[in-house]
Amino acid sequence: MSTLQKENTIILDMGSAKKDDIKDLQYGEGRLFKRIARAIEELKQSGEVAENAQPVIVVVKKKNDKDW
Repeated sequence: MSTLQKENTIILDMGSAKKDDIKDLQYGEGRLFKRIARAIEELKQSGEVAENAQPVIVVVKKKNDKDW
């Protein structure tokens, strides 16, 4: 499946994270939330995204082979 990236699309790969950090992110707090906020702020300051850019955060968990 191919997806075209629109001009205002921001995709951040935050790498792996601990379960507790992901849980905190769901409540809008914690390490991951701060890292994402800092990255968005840097993009705004550099002019790569609009000042009023609104991030959408999606957390995806990799399925284990046992889940099948």
